[in-house]
Amino acid sequence: MVKRIYPVISLILLSFILVSWGYKGHYAINTKCPESFPASMTAFRVWADSLNQHGSDADYRKGSDPTEGPKHYLDIENFAEFNTTGRIASTYDSIVSIHGAYFMKSNGTLPWATLNMYDSLKLAFKQARWHKAMLHASDLGHYVGDGHMPLHLTVNYDGRETGQGGIHSRYESEMLDYYLSPITNYGGDSVHFVSNVNKYIFDYIYNSHGYVDSVLAADTYATNLAGNNYSALYYQTLWSKTHFTTRLLHDSSHSLAELIYTAWVEAGSPAFGKQAVLNTLPDTVNKDNVSIYPNPTRGILNMMGDEVFKTEVSNIAGVSMGGFYTQQIDLKDLPNGMYILSIYGKNGFLKKEKVLLAK
Repeated sequence: MVKRIYPVISLILLSFILVSWGYKGHYAINTKCPESFPASMTAFRVWADSLNQHGSDADYRKGSDPTEGPKHYLDIENFAEFNTTGRIASTYDSIVSIHGAYFMKSNGTLPWATLNMYDSLKLAFKQARWHKAMLHASDLGHYVGDGHMPLHLTVNYDGRETGQGGIHSRYESEMLDYYLSPITNYGGDSVHFVSNVNKYIFDYIYNSHGYVDSVLAADTYATNLAGNNYSALYYQTLWSKTHFTTRLLHDSSHSLAELIYTAWVEAGSPAFGKQAVLNTLPDTVNKDNVSIYPNPTRGILNMMGDEVFKTEVSNIAGVSMGGFYTQQIDLKDLPNGMYILSIYGKNGFLKKEKVLLAK
């Protein structure tokens, strides 16, 4: 299989193939999200236009950020335990300890990318960085949308293994060009606080994966009926046989609203537009007790400080290179240069450090 034998080539191809729900789908999902905001978040409904304009930013980053591609999919059937139990380990450290980092890069990191973006959104809310929060919410919407797209959750993502090549684009993009009105007519639903964000993300991923066979069966039926896979009759039939697509799109928008609402509540429900009083943010540790070594590094960085909960790595331009929940960080796959580490404790932001990678 190409994705196993040629992982680098595979990731390049995926950056073109996996554009999840297409531009129009992500545009609609993010646009309708604020309609589910509760009265306490009424002021945030002005985000609608901004959320839709930035709804595909994550796709555009694939061309310049080599770490972006795997964040958009999860080849969940390649996890042996999923095929026997229907579940996989939900924390990134746990799944890497079972399968290894190389396996994860080849098979996708969508749920953990979603969780990391949620954490970033919560921090932006806490710091009252409103524009940053909007951009994080837009990216969160993209990953949530990917998690509701069945073909982003399967090894057979483009139908190649069943002789249905091109179904990915036909289903998520071209079909929606004909039939996008159901999501644009969505008026929102009431939202609830999500008590376990990690479980919430995996629950909708498992649910969405359950539609993989239905999408493939609908494509076969529509192709046989129309005698091709490109005519108006083909797309009309594909749409009628995938009636659940409307629900998946609605659920994408609603799930995004619930996650934004939850991040806002966990950040203390700050008033929109209000400037943060930084010295009131949680700060219960001695930041000087948090250290990183060696610096410069050849690739492996060690974190010293029991307070450290998460470290986000970005390049000097501010582009995220990934997040780590361990006391040791492996940067060996990144090019030489200066990187910025944003370090968080369980109560919030601790400090930033610059590190030089010189392999």
